[in-house]
Amino acid sequence: MKYLTVMIVALMAAACSPKKQQTEEKPPADLKTQVMAVHDEVMPKMGELRTTQKELLAMADSSATDSVMAAKYQELATQIELANESMMDWMRKFNPNFEGSEEEVKAYLQDQLKGIKKVSDDMNNSLKAGREALED
Repeated sequence: MKYLTVMIVALMAAACSPKKQQTEEKPPADLKTQVMAVHDEVMPKMGELRTTQKELLAMADSSATDSVMAAKYQELATQIELANESMMDWMRKFNPNFEGSEEEVKAYLQDQLKGIKKVSDDMNNSLKAGREALED
């Protein structure tokens, strides 16, 4: 009977421990999910960015006699390149396994969320502007 009581107490303690850890990790895990959701939303656009950039550069070359249009296409291609580079830079620096106190992890993930949202905005805006210029 004594052995059974000790075993039940040990099982209850073990069952409660993981739940406590999950509760403590929930805010950072939610932030990590948000960070990855923004990344996963814009990452597939990388190919479209490169294609649009190539088209803009081709238009810049073919508009050599019209220096204003050539400069416009070149500038839009440069904006796309910068947006692409910011994504690559963010991915190189992002550490999905960042460790620290709960506050440090939360601060890191909040910073990363802010960063990837900026990358997303840059990518979407430069892509939109490039497409619009090609349609004109």
